[in-house]
Amino acid sequence: MIQAPSYSDLVAEIKNLKARIAYLERQLYGAKPDRLSRKNKQKADQSDLFDKEFKDAYEDKHKEIEKTVKDIEAETAKRKAQAEKTKPSRPSSYRYEGLEERVFVIEPENINPEDYEKIGEDVQRILHYVPAQLWVEVIKRPIYRLKADKNALKPHICQAEAPNPVIGGGHVAADMLAQIVIDKFRDHLPEYRQVKRYEDLGMKLPTSTLNNWVHAVANRLAPLYEAQRRDIRESDYLQVDEVPWRIADRPGASRKGYTWQFLDSRPDPHGLYFFYLSGSRAGYVPRAELKDFHGAIQSDGYKVYDYFEEQENVTLLGCMAHVRRKFIDAQKSAPEDAAKAVEWIGMLYKLEENLRQSKATFEEKAEARRTKALPIMDAIEAWMQMISKKYTPSDSMGRALEYAYKLWPRLRRYALDGRYHIDNNPVERGQRPTVMGRKNYLFNKTDQSAVDHTYLYTLIESCDVVGVEPLPWLKYVLENLHDDTPPEQIKQMLPYYYKKSHG
Repeated sequence: MIQAPSYSDLVAEIKNLKARIAYLERQLYGAKPDRLSRKNKQKADQSDLFDKEFKDAYEDKHKEIEKTVKDIEAETAKRKAQAEKTKPSRPSSYRYEGLEERVFVIEPENINPEDYEKIGEDVQRILHYVPAQLWVEVIKRPIYRLKADKNALKPHICQAEAPNPVIGGGHVAADMLAQIVIDKFRDHLPEYRQVKRYEDLGMKLPTSTLNNWVHAVANRLAPLYEAQRRDIRESDYLQVDEVPWRIADRPGASRKGYTWQFLDSRPDPHGLYFFYLSGSRAGYVPRAELKDFHGAIQSDGYKVYDYFEEQENVTLLGCMAHVRRKFIDAQKSAPEDAAKAVEWIGMLYKLEENLRQSKATFEEKAEARRTKALPIMDAIEAWMQMISKKYTPSDSMGRALEYAYKLWPRLRRYALDGRYHIDNNPVERGQRPTVMGRKNYLFNKTDQSAVDHTYLYTLIESCDVVGVEPLPWLKYVLENLHDDTPPEQIKQMLPYYYKKSHG
């Protein structure tokens, strides 16, 4: 639950806003004096009035957090020492738990077993691999006629109903289709490589056939994708990001399109979903997707997310990892100051790791962030104000400072609720499978192909998020999802609800 800010928090926020106003005034009058006109030169000379104020503010903040920093460092050192003591050593032998064991007994040659008694044995385990097998299921459906109707004009004929086909034609089973899809979208194996592997197993088929099967499966799973999309939007905490995909729908060329990802970041997440709309990265995409959303949205500093800052019932959170990357990139031009920023931010991450290792509750996390993290962030902000005059907006350090300062209010909000993350890294990790796939099969040929990929990536990656094995899950869905399956049953097939019912 999000707690209302206390009186002391409000006072601190007012003080922080006043400091920001002073900073903006200094930016207007004190920074870049060479760009000011002669008419405003007198105002530019007033910049020194702000420098002492920022320096004093930084020194005060720095003194306030000295004990906090020492406590975090001590807790980190203690945690690492304990982790080193409890670090498991490498096993002396490999373990094959859960695998089938086939026992073979090798008796000594040229002896009479009746003359000996067994006093012990040596056991050796050797790992084997059995290649996959393809087989054809032949279904025969006899047609019967009632014997009494042998000479009748309209004899009674009966025959068993044909099995429901997974895709059109009914000549490929759910287990085969599930394996093809998992090989491509989880193991990043393009269709042409799968075709070569199946040829080694005795089946020859064109790559286009395999590709058609993949898109037919995506079409079959479309209702499931829409159910997942609706379910994720019911969360009260989403992380949002976008990832580029190549679309090769032009002769001899390709264009960059973008796919959006919406990750459910609740403590008990339901998964995620990808969304592709003609490859657009424009702000109308997330605005339309989240128009009725209530809760927290976490993102990077891409400007389209500024819209949610003004929306009621939405708490917009920032990503500290993106801020840290900016300062890491700035170390080439400003090694000392950029390294200082990275060190400060690293202290926040040490606090988060200490809380994670100690298995702190959400309430304990929120309290630790309010009492330890926010004072550190106040000190970082005062430090940024103090040094910002040293760098121009075109400098990498100047850009890092500007980026961080703009997002600072959003970054502080992760202290409001212990469920919130300090950064957007979880949703970025969800992009990796699509990036790995892109490196293997390079691009989509059409927008519809990209849409089909969003269906498959959504459901397979959601299996990983909720802890479901995707291959048996997909086989189950393809065997049980039909055109007339009611919506409530479709929802129960989603990875999150499937895990609840199937363990």
